[in-house]
Amino acid sequence: MRVLVTGHRGFIGKCVYNELKRIGHDVDGLDRPDDIGDFTPYKIYGYYDCIIHLAAYAAIRDSIENPDKFWENNVVKSKPIFDYCRDFDVRCLYASSSAVKKWWENPYAITKYVNEVQAPPNSVGMRFYTVYADQDSRSDMMYRMLQEGRATYVTNHFRDWIHVNDVCNAIKTLMESEYCGVVDVGTGIPYPVKELARVMGQGDLPVKENTPGEADVTRADISVLQSLGWTPKHDVFDSARRFAMINE
Repeated sequence: MRVLVTGHRGFIGKCVYNELKRIGHDVDGLDRPDDIGDFTPYKIYGYYDCIIHLAAYAAIRDSIENPDKFWENNVVKSKPIFDYCRDFDVRCLYASSSAVKKWWENPYAITKYVNEVQAPPNSVGMRFYTVYADQDSRSDMMYRMLQEGRATYVTNHFRDWIHVNDVCNAIKTLMESEYCGVVDVGTGIPYPVKELARVMGQGDLPVKENTPGEADVTRADISVLQSLGWTPKHDVFDSARRFAMINE
């Protein structure tokens, strides 16, 4: 299958790009300093069987401070990709977010909700939950900040953490399916942030109570992915315990 991965140098995109190449797909990547807003693959690259669109800004707090940046990148620059997939009936798997369930609460969630509205027919909006990795998670995510001792506080939130390898497998499952619409990509199990910090040896961090625009609890409904034969294989607390043992 000929596949284009946008955002292929990013956290999730790099994992997806490498895995698809490993299993034998013909894969191209598009990322900064390339501009997805100038997307003209039928003139430059030719035809794709599937586009996996992961080139988006993803940070609730940053979006509150810089809403125009998120709108320009996530909405305006996604339109040419969606238009191409619509015009040529190319299957499109694109990054949405669990934040869409309360899309009115912050600018980032609004951009992802608009993506779901503007997406072409043969597409899947993947509502990612809190993605992490044993190594090299995004530097602004709590899991990595706890690993590196950079976290300055915790919250009372419960989060559905999903390992990036499980995300890659979910994307492969969706590529091979005929499912269209939106789908939750998580584990279905929310864990308390405070408890994760404790397991990782930082149980004495202060609690930040005021976190505007953020959900108290996130929990994926993974029934659609399960019906397609996918199930998560990683548990964030298992990863946290391994980290704690290594760093004793």
